[in-house]
Amino acid sequence: MTPRRLGDLPRAERRRAIAASTARCALASAAVIGLYYVLPLDRRPADAAAVIRLVLGGLVFLAVMGFELHRILNAELPQLRAVETLAVTLPLFVVLFAGAYVSLSTMDPTTFTEPLDHTSGLYFTIVTLGTVGYGDIAPTSDFARILVSLQVLVDLAFVALAIRLLVTVTRISLNRGTPHPPDEGPDPDPR
Repeated sequence: MTPRRLGDLPRAERRRAIAASTARCALASAAVIGLYYVLPLDRRPADAAAVIRLVLGGLVFLAVMGFELHRILNAELPQLRAVETLAVTLPLFVVLFAGAYVSLSTMDPTTFTEPLDHTSGLYFTIVTLGTVGYGDIAPTSDFARILVSLQVLVDLAFVALAIRLLVTVTRISLNRGTPHPPDEGPDPDPR
């Protein structure tokens, strides 16, 4: 299949493609957030469970990102596929840290200024990602502070690198479908 640019589609087809992509984005984001809410993160885990969950979540995130990048390279509309990838990976990234924070708080409720449940863990992660830091929830243990600091550093890299990677892979996919003119060399009659 030859990749096509969104702007090259007829108006009606472009609208249908955008509507379908928007629906897939909403469903993917809702599925990730829904899964986060059904996971039993607020049950008393073993001492290392928060770290293990974070590492396993990181591996899942990398696997999903690799899978999604492959899908962009093989998509008919790589630009929309890149947006859909962001709709899956950004919520996955957020719930990865939120889950770790909820697990830490369940292990020791004094790890943060207040015990975290699913919603407050998600809230704290999003506020940290947005670098807003309202101050209503803050880490109190050294391990939680290190984990939040790690999230801030990874947030900066995620925003910068993930978006750049998606744009680059999309361009590569689009350029694969573009025929290149043959190299004609210098003009033999330069009048």
